[in-house]
Amino acid sequence: MKFIKILLIFLVLNSCVKQEKVEVEIPVYRFDKDLFTIDSNNYDDKVNDWDSKLPEFYDYYLRHHINMQYTNDSVRKSNVLLFTSHPDVISFQKNIDKKFENVKYIEEKFNIAFSRYLELFPDSTIPKKIIFNNSFNSYAVDVFKENLLIGLDFYLAESHPAVNIWKYLKVRYDEKFMMADVMEYWITSMFINKNNPSNFQENLIFKGKIMFLIKTILNEEDDIVFRFPEEDMNWCEINESNIWNEIISLDIMYNKDYKSYSTFFSDSPFTKGMPKESPGRLGYWVGYKIIESYMNNNRVSLSELMKNDNSQEILLQSKYKP
Repeated sequence: MKFIKILLIFLVLNSCVKQEKVEVEIPVYRFDKDLFTIDSNNYDDKVNDWDSKLPEFYDYYLRHHINMQYTNDSVRKSNVLLFTSHPDVISFQKNIDKKFENVKYIEEKFNIAFSRYLELFPDSTIPKKIIFNNSFNSYAVDVFKENLLIGLDFYLAESHPAVNIWKYLKVRYDEKFMMADVMEYWITSMFINKNNPSNFQENLIFKGKIMFLIKTILNEEDDIVFRFPEEDMNWCEINESNIWNEIISLDIMYNKDYKSYSTFFSDSPFTKGMPKESPGRLGYWVGYKIIESYMNNNRVSLSELMKNDNSQEILLQSKYKP
């Protein structure tokens, strides 16, 4: 089975139009380190420097990324200095500094992944800059004006200082999942408007496309791509036929009430409507299996796949029968 999957990815890549190899070098900025050098004496100089290098980013990070409230510059300064001197925030940063003292190897992973992405989609865009930050448990991945923000605190694994995190969420707080998180966020933002999923089936197919692209670009094992524990991946493989039968029996394919099926596509202890042994976000895996079957049964490029927003056509032509 593993050989077939690798062969399929090879065939998909080689079915695309031949293009010159692309190499990118995305600048990286350690805003997390820079932020914690601020104090009452250098505050104005630091803010002016940030506003000059990355206009509007400082306010975006404060207001939208960590949800800091303020009404004027004076309150903003006071809140920032309180934030950077707070023991819990400092604890987060100390753990980040220890684990991510050097991020050169992560930079290389980004450059390789986005080079492959541009080879497949040469007309697409890639991040202007990678900005690492201390998100203080707000967002793992975010985007500001085509700059990619990554909360390093979300990848501290067992060294994460917070204790009130659900086990099913904390298992995701691992550096090995960073690239899959980033590629999912970026690819989704690039193609969401074209696909615009509005019901269960459309979400199923769209998430499947995203996972297939991530698998192709990163060429990682399934547990990394789906960010499932190994036992959850094994459960999915063993129960594939039962999972599909349950989805059909739930009669939700054309359901537009996202809340009623949200656990198929969002982090949760298990997927509602499925056995409690199931992982949350099960729709990602099912969607991938459909797209894998579709690509195996149809001679289409990845670009053609992403342009096709007819989820019913894709499902039928996939001939998916687990």
